[in-house]
Amino acid sequence: MRNEVTGPAFNEICYELNRVATTAPTEPELSQAKRYTIGSLALQSQSRSAVVLALTKFWECGLPAEELWRTGEKVAHISAGEVEAAGRRYFPASRMTVVAVGEEKVIKDSLTPFGLEFKKVQ
Repeated sequence: MRNEVTGPAFNEICYELNRVATTAPTEPELSQAKRYTIGSLALQSQSRSAVVLALTKFWECGLPAEELWRTGEKVAHISAGEVEAAGRRYFPASRMTVVAVGEEKVIKDSLTPFGLEFKKVQ
């Protein structure tokens, strides 16, 4: 990222995170996200190694193997309210940690209006 656009870019990131944290998705957005996620799950299950990896992760988490096939069903039944609740829980911009790399003075000047605490790491 160019130093001079750090502030505007960060502002846009905060806006989008707060939008996710405070607004339920529209029905078309939710429908599209479900189709994408279910399709991705199907594509990821095309190879034996991918299925073995997924089953291993489920085993590590103490989940039954059948959970692999239930995941798509669960996604299909997610409501806009559940998505909104997850957004409120996981995406408020106030909980994020920001790492900015570049010219120190320019970045500090760009991000100071956001009330961020700065820690220089070398």
